[in-house]
Amino acid sequence: MTTSQFQFDTGQNAGNPDIFVGIRKAKQTGKKMSSMLMEIAKLRMGPGKLKPEEYFMYELYDDDRFDAQTRKTFLSGTGKTYDSPWRVIAEDKPLMTSMLKGLGLPVPQTQAIYHTVRTFDGAAALRNKEDMVAFLRNDASYPIFGKPFGSCQSKGTAMLASYDKASDELLIGADQRVPVGQFVDSVEKLNQAYMFQTKLEPHAQITKMIGPSVSCVRMFYISDDQGCSLLRAAWKIPANSNSADNFWRDGNMLAGIDLETGKIAKAVQRSGNATAPVDKHPETGVSFSDMVFPDWEKMLEVANNAALNIPDCHFQGWDIAMTDQGPIILELEADGGNPILGQLCHDKGVLNERYQHALDYAVNRETREKEAAKKQKMAKVKNSFAALSQFKEAQENLRDNGPSSDADSN
Repeated sequence: MTTSQFQFDTGQNAGNPDIFVGIRKAKQTGKKMSSMLMEIAKLRMGPGKLKPEEYFMYELYDDDRFDAQTRKTFLSGTGKTYDSPWRVIAEDKPLMTSMLKGLGLPVPQTQAIYHTVRTFDGAAALRNKEDMVAFLRNDASYPIFGKPFGSCQSKGTAMLASYDKASDELLIGADQRVPVGQFVDSVEKLNQAYMFQTKLEPHAQITKMIGPSVSCVRMFYISDDQGCSLLRAAWKIPANSNSADNFWRDGNMLAGIDLETGKIAKAVQRSGNATAPVDKHPETGVSFSDMVFPDWEKMLEVANNAALNIPDCHFQGWDIAMTDQGPIILELEADGGNPILGQLCHDKGVLNERYQHALDYAVNRETREKEAAKKQKMAKVKNSFAALSQFKEAQENLRDNGPSSDADSN
């Protein structure tokens, strides 16, 4: 069907956890309201700065699953983090992709970028709307995936399945038909540079498990003076009705992965303003119990190689897709990303001793570097004053003890 008005998906379609639903569930465990309020207050004031809705989302009221010490390890989505200078590079998709490509790491093929001046090796440079229209009509190798340079959480993305020359329309997703000109106008309205990459196809075993959608594993690394360590891994599983695997999308799922074996642990599904355990994929019917992620060793190898190449990025959240070509790196969250991905399906928080050490190391290192820069600046100023004083002294000596005149010599 032809759609008269195309719009990019730029907003969440799943709400925040409902506190009142959480309270009802908590009471079913026998938890008293006074105990809940006391725990919520302690966690809000504690190191993780956990919000009340996060307390209920993680079901921290359940005394059979969580003790007081474990509750303290949960980190709020707005809690402790480190604003890494790598964030600027990581959020620039072409720049990050170029760097990874230069390091010999697997990345998607970029067919074209839409920008007034920038280029990308091997990709068409689209300078204006006319260039983009011509590319989509004549040069694109479909299917392709479009996304803004600074896209996060898959907002502003589109999967372009094919182009119908007879009607001059793009097939977007499964059944949405949009005139080429209208799509290009929509890209313009984003007011962002844009890039087009060859659409990835999932690994054959992934397709059997969850359907034909491409999905990523979030690999959360910590890098500091103790080395580079993989702390958690979580599989972001899309419902086939969604265009991307981000967990904030209604119907999408999240599953923890055992780092040693690749075995799928607890899985949950997002539904409206709540999450609930799920035992099998709702569309394929495949059970998550005893499921092992395909070629897990290859995933670990690619993730480790990526993390080791950015040693000064202390918290790294890598999104890696297992495709028919093997693991492909899609994105880096240079602050580690939303901690929900490393906590919800593991029944323990990320704020452990290793995380705290890395955070302290990063902050202390930044402080030391600032102090060193300040000392260096002061030393330069001091040297400049010393040089000026020497110059002044030399001028005075020249004036007082200059060469004798001809009259004096006679």
